[in-house]
Amino acid sequence: MRDANYRDVNLRMETKGLINMKLSKIIVAGLAVLSCGCLVQSVNAIPTLTLSDGVTTIVVTDGSAMDTSTLAGAVVFTGSLGNFSFTASAGLTKPQAGSASAPSIDLSSIAQATGAGTLTVTFSETGFTAFPGILTGDIGGTIATGGSLTNIVMQNALNLVTNGPFASPPVGFHGSNSAALIDGAPYSLTQSAILTFGAGGGMTSFDAAGTVVGVPDGGMTLTMLGIGLVAVGAAGRIYRRAKV
Repeated sequence: MRDANYRDVNLRMETKGLINMKLSKIIVAGLAVLSCGCLVQSVNAIPTLTLSDGVTTIVVTDGSAMDTSTLAGAVVFTGSLGNFSFTASAGLTKPQAGSASAPSIDLSSIAQATGAGTLTVTFSETGFTAFPGILTGDIGGTIATGGSLTNIVMQNALNLVTNGPFASPPVGFHGSNSAALIDGAPYSLTQSAILTFGAGGGMTSFDAAGTVVGVPDGGMTLTMLGIGLVAVGAAGRIYRRAKV
């Protein structure tokens, strides 16, 4: 009789342990769905303009001493770098252009090279929330004879839209491409332009715009909310049974 009672107590303890384990898994899964599907948090970030010739890298953050613009969301740099006797680059984003829910990121630059070389110019900002959405990258400008230019627009450092490479001649160029956002929100956007120059150097200029147009999510957010609430509700029912 004592052995039977002992086995019964052990069985109830093991059952409660399994229920608690199942309860924990359901709660974690439910909260994960809720957080992924419904919680869009803001991200503190500083718009950043970067120039590199492969040897030296210049990083200019919004409002820093190297930023010649006094406007928030506009970052401007002028100066020289390696074989580039003159560069003037500007990045423009929220709040000057677009917003978190209507993303816009613009990069323009003029570079004068004294000889062969490669200049990479990037501009990044984060905290964008429009999702799902379509990212469109447009670029136009002129390329020094013998040079080339490639433009890439990235979401969270993932190459999403590519224009180019464009080569000279002809001197003038234009390109446009679009792609669907793939990495959820909030996210960052980065404009990147890779300029190459031949032995004769010369001048290249461009203006690249990246914009996101949001599209309906087909009720996905509400669906995920429902799944999360059902999971948490099921966990509550299991908990109440376990206490009986």
